[in-house]
Amino acid sequence: MDDTSAAPRPPAPAVPQRSESTLVGSWPFHLLTAAVTGVVTARMPMHRWSRPTRWALHGGTGALVAAGTAWVARHPGQLGGEDQPEDQADQQAEPAERPRPLGAASTTALALAAGALVAGVSRGGQAADGWAEGWLLRRGVRRPRVWLGVAAAGASLGMSLVERRQDARSREARHHLDGPVLRG
Repeated sequence: MDDTSAAPRPPAPAVPQRSESTLVGSWPFHLLTAAVTGVVTARMPMHRWSRPTRWALHGGTGALVAAGTAWVARHPGQLGGEDQPEDQADQQAEPAERPRPLGAASTTALALAAGALVAGVSRGGQAADGWAEGWLLRRGVRRPRVWLGVAAAGASLGMSLVERRQDARSREARHHLDGPVLRG
């Protein structure tokens, strides 16, 4: 008698882990990002743009962040990530376990705060850029925009290095939590 209900089920396929060789996480991508950051900083001094163009840039950046923040607040858990359920059984979790969207007033307040913060930081960055260029000029530095571009590229590369180290440490910590570490 063939009773297939008692047969063991095959294991669920493993969830693919993020590959170390993805383009975005690769050193060539980080070097390219740093180079583009340096060139844009050196060649596009925002403080020399017209006032309406600058305010459109700052306001537009703030508006995009506000819109993104509002979308995430109203649609929690839809962007993916490590905390996503791994199988269908987890997706059928009780409603209390699923993230709940924020209400309209909370979403609006959060989105406006995030947009205003980003617009303010953008404007502050523009002011700091103009101040740094003037400071270098007053000290007789030739081609201060080039030096600002080099500094921006270095900062971008430094942030990439810190991010890679944090990712490596978190992967190592997860590995240690998954089982004993055998060292020889």
